[in-house]
Amino acid sequence: MPRNLQMEYVDLYLVHWPMSVKPSKPHFPMKREDIVQMDLKGVWQAMEECHRLGLAKMIGVSNFTTKKLQELLAIAEIPPAVNQVCVDQSYKLS
Repeated sequence: MPRNLQMEYVDLYLVHWPMSVKPSKPHFPMKREDIVQMDLKGVWQAMEECHRLGLAKMIGVSNFTTKKLQELLAIAEIPPAVNQVCVDQSYKLS
């Protein structure tokens, strides 16, 4: 991953969103039926491996709800260093 960026490591590597989408041509807005369950455990284990290999100094998440963050903390060997969230008055989580 960092080598593709021509770097030895990244300071912070984030899981951008706690969901996956079916492979398709990008389109917005996404339809509910295009969203699929993310393999949270598998994804986080891969993130932890990047950290252990020195490819990422810190690992974290972005846009995780409290519930999703609690699910992650229950399975994580290395807890996320951050949860980056959107702070925008016009953005509403449902």
